[in-house]
Amino acid sequence: MGAWLAHGICAFVAWGMLAPSAVNSAIYRSLLKGPLWFKIHQFANASAYALTVIAFAIAVAFISKEGNPHWFSSHAKMGLSMFIIASVQVLWGAARPHLPGPDSGDEKTTIRKVWEIKHRLTGTILLACGFWQMSAGIKLFAGKYSGVGSVQEQGVTIAYWIWIGAEVTLLLIGGVYFKLLRKPVEDDGGNDASPPAQEKEDDAV
Repeated sequence: MGAWLAHGICAFVAWGMLAPSAVNSAIYRSLLKGPLWFKIHQFANASAYALTVIAFAIAVAFISKEGNPHWFSSHAKMGLSMFIIASVQVLWGAARPHLPGPDSGDEKTTIRKVWEIKHRLTGTILLACGFWQMSAGIKLFAGKYSGVGSVQEQGVTIAYWIWIGAEVTLLLIGGVYFKLLRKPVEDDGGNDASPPAQEKEDDAV
């Protein structure tokens, strides 16, 4: 029981706390000073990936110890898929093509634009899969130990979806305001335009 509980805790901290924080740091970057948002983004993503590796290793080790076949359930298959995609995402982020300097007057290269679309799309998909995966994990844990439909499972499930609902609300509010409503004002040369130092840090989004 302890191993699977550790697996679930690692997964929740990674995908229920750190990964959403990484995304929010990018969305709400204009509220943070200078490169702080990027430092948070990097730290949260790196920590989430490290915990994902630990959670994955625990699952592989204890499925073998229990004598069960690997990748037999949708949860296991999703876990493997997320591990592979997250690994590619980390490597893709490290190899990102850089933005032109703030004073160069050059536009983003095509490969940079493609990188940004892929980076954001993959991150969104991973986050959505993570939310589903944790919900499925709660059911599996309950079925193994406390019983599906038990008071314990219901309480954890309610608390989980309240937390995820709050995370999703923050993501949606920030996404709509900063990416859709505020961006046109900045593009028109409004007073909310990002300072050069902050624009330079956009290299890492």
